[in-house]
Amino acid sequence: MFDTLLAFDQTSAMTLRPALAERWERVNAKSVRLFLRKGVKFHDDGEFTAEDVAFTLSPEHLLGPDMAGKVTAMETLDTIEKVEIIDSHTVIVHAKGDDALLEKRLASWGSEIVSKRAFGAAGSWDAWTAAPVGTGPYRIVSQSLDVEVVLAAHDDYWGGLPPLEGIHFRIIPELASRVNALIAGEVDFITDLSPDMFSEIEKHPELEVSGGPVQNIRALNIDTTGPILGKVGVRRALSLAIDREAIVQALWQDKLLIPNGYQLPSFGDAYIEDFPGLAYDPDLARQLLRESGYNGETITYRLLNNYYPNQVAGAQVMVEMWRAVGINVELQMMENFAQIGSKPINAIFDSSNTATFPDPLGHAWRVFGSSGGNVKEGIWSNEEYFGLGEKLKETADPQARRSIIRRMLEIVDREDPPCVILHGSGQFYGKRKDIAWVPGQTLDLNFGPFNAAHTQN
Repeated sequence: MFDTLLAFDQTSAMTLRPALAERWERVNAKSVRLFLRKGVKFHDDGEFTAEDVAFTLSPEHLLGPDMAGKVTAMETLDTIEKVEIIDSHTVIVHAKGDDALLEKRLASWGSEIVSKRAFGAAGSWDAWTAAPVGTGPYRIVSQSLDVEVVLAAHDDYWGGLPPLEGIHFRIIPELASRVNALIAGEVDFITDLSPDMFSEIEKHPELEVSGGPVQNIRALNIDTTGPILGKVGVRRALSLAIDREAIVQALWQDKLLIPNGYQLPSFGDAYIEDFPGLAYDPDLARQLLRESGYNGETITYRLLNNYYPNQVAGAQVMVEMWRAVGINVELQMMENFAQIGSKPINAIFDSSNTATFPDPLGHAWRVFGSSGGNVKEGIWSNEEYFGLGEKLKETADPQARRSIIRRMLEIVDREDPPCVILHGSGQFYGKRKDIAWVPGQTLDLNFGPFNAAHTQN
């Protein structure tokens, strides 16, 4: 439904391409000038102008009272100071300080451009969310919370005629039900497919499995404030006891990345390729437990029932791996995220983190930074890490950035781990073969003309 000023392509390189801005140029280390497309129409036929950009990217607006969305936007766009309007189709985006990543921020989650006029006309946040107005290839027709969202093609889309006449998103929570609906022809496309269901889909010649690794890392967040998990040795032992290769092979058919630290290869110059891999060392785990004075105290693992594919199966496997080195972890099933985060935690719990743009500042910093989720939840804090992140924001030289990033990785991986890194995430889909659609590196489903080919249905 929405477009950003710039966009990432669908390849593993995730290079920037024009979107609502047809071109851009650096003004200085703090500022980028963007030349906006003319003739772009919002879904309500209103004209897209610089006023909409300034409104959308203003700190006062940034997704309003929707706290989950606001947190994501501010974690990504917190360096933006203001948008200067030069004329109706030219703006300069100014950062608060030097920001080598400003262009990437303008292509990330949270920077989708909305209609200033339509937002004001809606009168309230609830009214706006019921019928938001963007410039994207599809416009909203109707929605029912936790049931469905219906979209129709935006025929005046600046990027060309959308390939689909409409899209009907249905919420089908159970994986088996989704697979059955696909096989029966009730739906054309399903998400969150786990590898154990691949063979069921591949039995049908008209269907196929698509997808693969995405820009996301699965981890176990740790409440480091308690007497047990406050000990670095215990936290490191939790990680060293896990045979990630065995888990990825058994549960994911060896299709997921096992990262070397809290980073992804797509980060380019900011990727520390020689950083040590995640070790599987049961003997060192036992040694660290002895040195920490751990005596078999119960560690609670709070989790939901397969919110993530293979979540419960993976948890059960890890409990046995931990038991093998002497760590007593007890699974505690929860009904919702509010229960998982309720205090006192003194526990570990599942999480995932998507790189909103390909750089540590769009990934690890979003969770572990001074305004990140773990810090706001009061379960981890590290002043050296916070200082390094602030320095990284204003450092442009690639080699200087790499030195800072390496030190940040060392803190998260060994010196004061806030989490147990599990593996990269994958997003797998079941679909009709005749739907010409290519999965990208992100979690969003791109059915626009830059990805999907035209189809009759």
